[in-house]
Amino acid sequence: MDKLLDSFEIVFGNGFLKYFKEQEKKHNYFKLNDYKKIIQKFVEDEQRERVNYYSWKHVHFTRFLLISIEKFQNNGRTIDFIELDHKGKLIWQLEHIIPRSNFEKENSEKNNLGNLTLLHRDTNVKISDETFVEKKKVLLDKVESKFYINKVFGRDNFEISCIENRSIDLTNDLSDIINNHFDDYCEKVLKIKNMELNNE
Repeated sequence: MDKLLDSFEIVFGNGFLKYFKEQEKKHNYFKLNDYKKIIQKFVEDEQRERVNYYSWKHVHFTRFLLISIEKFQNNGRTIDFIELDHKGKLIWQLEHIIPRSNFEKENSEKNNLGNLTLLHRDTNVKISDETFVEKKKVLLDKVESKFYINKVFGRDNFEISCIENRSIDLTNDLSDIINNHFDDYCEKVLKIKNMELNNE
């Protein structure tokens, strides 16, 4: 199991590793003794009845999901999503596509997966409360505009009614990657061979 945990730390960061270990203690994922089954079960448990993908510890799984998809689909781009600044804060941050200020207080859609993406902190600071159209303009010349997970910014518009469909698309993307392309996922994202994992 050490290779998987080492890989989690390198790809997704210390925060995610700590979170995964807590979940593993609760659910005994390692008893499955198969890395594909461990990750499948972890993803299944995390997505069960999950509405909030942003607050508290929920961000760890959300980052895992978005980074997994982006690194799998990245067409050779190498982005270090766990890079830290001089204060030890993550440079790549979760950002709302439609600003939280556009939602009624009780509207749970604002923190739905479909309304979240990853942006560089410098970009995030510039566009945090901007409209979708304004965010698109700023992103035009940024590296993030080429991200698979940010193809949403290629649309003319993105409304609250679009959030659920994007959420479904992202969860389907992750499910397809883990269920149907696991060996490729291990090599492209985790940087290890699945055979190595299962022969630990």
